[in-house]
Amino acid sequence: MEKPKVSIVVPIYNVERYLEECIESLLAQTLEEIEIILIDDGSPDRCGEIVDRYAEKDARVVAVHRKNEGYSKAVNYGIRLARGEYIGIIESDDWVEPTMYEKLYKRAGGEVDVVKCGFWTFNSAEKGAKRNVYYKNPSGVDLRKAPEANFTVRDWPKIVAFHASIWAALYRAEFIKKIPLLDTTGASYQDFPFAIETLCRAKKIAVFSEPLVHWRNDPDQVHSTSAKGEKLLYMAKNSATGIAIARELGIYESIKEALIVHVLWANVGFFYAIEKKYQKSYYQLMHEILKAVEVKGELFTPADWKFFKLMNKRTWTGVKLHMFLSKVKGHFFG
Repeated sequence: MEKPKVSIVVPIYNVERYLEECIESLLAQTLEEIEIILIDDGSPDRCGEIVDRYAEKDARVVAVHRKNEGYSKAVNYGIRLARGEYIGIIESDDWVEPTMYEKLYKRAGGEVDVVKCGFWTFNSAEKGAKRNVYYKNPSGVDLRKAPEANFTVRDWPKIVAFHASIWAALYRAEFIKKIPLLDTTGASYQDFPFAIETLCRAKKIAVFSEPLVHWRNDPDQVHSTSAKGEKLLYMAKNSATGIAIARELGIYESIKEALIVHVLWANVGFFYAIEKKYQKSYYQLMHEILKAVEVKGELFTPADWKFFKLMNKRTWTGVKLHMFLSKVKGHFFG
């Protein structure tokens, strides 16, 4: 094949039971001029065999085998290999609609840097309508209300508050090859700084609000936000990195409220869930991020506001007292 219209990078590790469904959904794309880069990141199960079998079957599949170095390095390597005009990233335990890349490629029109699409949250343990649900942002940001024309983050900052979801997107290759994922191997939310940088640097963003990805959230599934203990602190550390990127690019003040909203809803559940011995460290990281932040709160839900004030104003002693009283009352925010 000459230069593909779209290259799809698939980092793969220990997902034997889901991988075939993912690959089959990519091979079924209505856009045929694609390249599928399957990166076996030293997976200990049968993923390597599956990758090779599909590469033998279809010339559009590129099989790559590497020693295990983690998600970020696998994605970066795949992006470097990609020959397509546009590049997509799909996680190997998810799957996509057959029209996904044709629709996003047409929407990009050869000029847009980033095209974001909607997605479903899929849970195989559920039944009926609860099994596959259109994703709704915890703070009420809805992609269906995005501008119809191309825009920048200054035009519609709410895109920053929505969700990192770097796999529910398509990127212009010349643009994305200059923005690597940062390496925080084994950590949580490692795609957040990448998502912020791509959106902040993009000269043209488009939204295709129709859901095109099935984002798997099975109860026994292992993914970045299922990290435990000290690694979970990277939720806060990567949030701080995303904010620092926005500052460095001179765009922080234009998107501050949307960015802080994202940081709040992404961290609140993990702050309360982390082991007690790490909770003070989590608080210190969040307090450092939020202590000097001033916002109007126009995008904040009541829960956003309460968590913001908890991390923004209170000392660790005050936070501990708040958590104790909230536990007595049976909920977090009292």
